[in-house]
Order: sequence, then structure tokens, then C-alpha cells
Amino acid sequence: MPIALGVDVGGTKIAAALVDLEDGRLLHQVTVPTALVDGAGGVLAGIRRAVTAVRDLGRSDGAEPIGLGLPELVSPEGAIASRWIADWTGLDPRRELADLGIVAVDSDVRLATLAEQRYGHGRDFASFAFITAGTGLSYSHCSDGRIHRGAHGFAIHFASNDLMVMADGRQAAFNLESFASGLGMAQAYARRTGRTASARDIVEGRAGAEGALLLDQATTALASYVGQMINMLDPQAVVLGGGLGTAPAFFEAVRAKVPAYVWAEACRTLPIRASALHATAGVVGAAALHAPSPSGPNQPWPPSA
Repeated sequence: MPIALGVDVGGTKIAAALVDLEDGRLLHQVTVPTALVDGAGGVLAGIRRAVTAVRDLGRSDGAEPIGLGLPELVSPEGAIASRWIADWTGLDPRRELADLGIVAVDSDVRLATLAEQRYGHGRDFASFAFITAGTGLSYSHCSDGRIHRGAHGFAIHFASNDLMVMADGRQAAFNLESFASGLGMAQAYARRTGRTASARDIVEGRAGAEGALLLDQATTALASYVGQMINMLDPQAVVLGGGLGTAPAFFEAVRAKVPAYVWAEACRTLPIRASALHATAGVVGAAALHAPSPSGPNQPWPPSA
């Protein structure tokens, strides 16, 4: 049984798991908090703790290769090219963690898409857009069984930049990630009410009428972007992942609203699915960086491509 160790770094927690590469099954998993206040060094220390803990849990001999997913821009060569979660200047996780074994690095959403492609809805759809909604928002596109990296390896963003919109003759900036992501919803709720509520509180109906209104507005805004993504990419399906994206109330609201923003009538019934791997897609995809390429046309991209 081929096994690899996947690590998925998020804004609030780091998940690590030993993964069976034949079927994507998690054998052992642990999570530790993401110590953002300590910068990149704290994130690396958390990764090291998570790897050590899951190996201890699985009584591992430490021979498994490690796949690492980061919420950052990552070049085809594995170099980190952004500073969203921490400042990585002068730091290469592959080098810093080399004593733990062979380490491969890529953007977390691309790895979640890889997991979906190999073990989830990708088995039914050769072309699909994967959108992860968690602390932030990002996407990746699988086309004809291969995951699109972009010219520089940076094809993961659709919601991070401001869009300039006109309303009643006035120009205004709108940033979807700061409004419809988990962090964005919590911050928007605090601005509106002066009270604190997590995205989970809002989605699960524990934030009152203000939370219900915000949930409706956030899912409408995201649905409009997903509709535009369908208009641009023309995929066979859309898959929503992440802890927020797979939350039933959030997912169902987005799915119901998307057709109103799809231009082609034939695409308004396009399948929209919650990730088959739910919130584990990132950690499974990180491990799958070390999976042998399957036979047939539905293959992942070469990690070094």
C-alpha cells in the first residue's frame, strides 16, 4: 500500500495525515493551531509538530514523502511567490523541513483539486472548476483531466482583488474574499453589528437576523462569481470545497443561486457538487503529490511541469 504524508496549512489550523494513495483514504490525522503571530517560523514549527504527531500516531518509520499545501502562490519550481499567510522571504519549506524527509510544495487549492480529480468528482468529470471557501476564497481548473497551472503557476485567484463597480453613477470597490469567505463574513458581521460571530455561527443560524441577511448576501455574491466562472471556463461541473463551501446551508444557497448568473441557457443545469472529500481534500491532495500517475487520460499535472 503506497502511503504519503499530506500537510494542509490553513489560516487557523494545520492538518497532517498519513494517506493511502490508492484510494485517498486517511489512515491517521492530527491538527494543530496555525501560529500566525510567529510568522513563517511559527508556521514551519507548526508543520513540524503536525508531521511528528501524525507519524507518532501511525507508528510510522518516517520514510513517507511529505506533500505540503500552502495558501500562497507557488511557482512550477515550488518557490513561494506571495506572503498571504506569512512572509517567506529567504525561507524554503523544502529546505527547512528536509530533515523530515522528501518535501514537495504547491498551492493548497491546486492540491485540493488534485484530490478531487483523483479520488472524487474528477472520476466523473474530466473538466471541472474547484472552488474552495474557507478562511479565504480560491479556485483551480481541471480541463480534460489535467489541472491548469497558468503561465507562472499562479492560476488560483478569482476573489482576492477589488473589482470596480458602478452603482447609481458612483464607482465603488468590491472585494468578494473580504465579504464572502469565512474570515470576511465574520469581519462583515462585526462591522455591521459591533458583535462577534464566526462564519459557522452565521451559517448555522446562531447570529440572528443580521447573520441571516449576511449569509444571503454573501452566497448571492459568490454565486454571481461562480456563474461568471462558468461563463468563462465552460466546465462540465463546479465543485465547492473547504469547511465553509461544504457547509450544507452555505453550499445549498450558492447552488440554488448560480443559474441566474449563467449566460448560456444550456449551462444553467450544470452540475454543482460539494467536494466528495469534504474538508479533507487539501490534506489528501498534498499527499497525492507523491502518487504515481494513473493510467488513462485522466491524469494530474506533473508536479514539476
